[in-house]
Amino acid sequence: MMIGKVTVWKMTEEERLAFIKKYPIVPTEPPKGSSLANIGERKRKEASENGARRTKERWEKLSQIE
Repeated sequence: MMIGKVTVWKMTEEERLAFIKKYPIVPTEPPKGSSLANIGERKRKEASENGARRTKERWEKLSQIE
């Protein structure tokens, strides 16, 4: 087999329907809370909260010094 070679399969409508019947496409829902988008969103929120906490701590320290 060569890299980059394209194999074209031709089938009749009956063969296509038989294939779909044998191998149905079953929609599934992704598990909640495990997608990469959710992980990234959670990390972004945590970083934002940590940053806000650090800024607040810095302002409190500065106000104590003055």
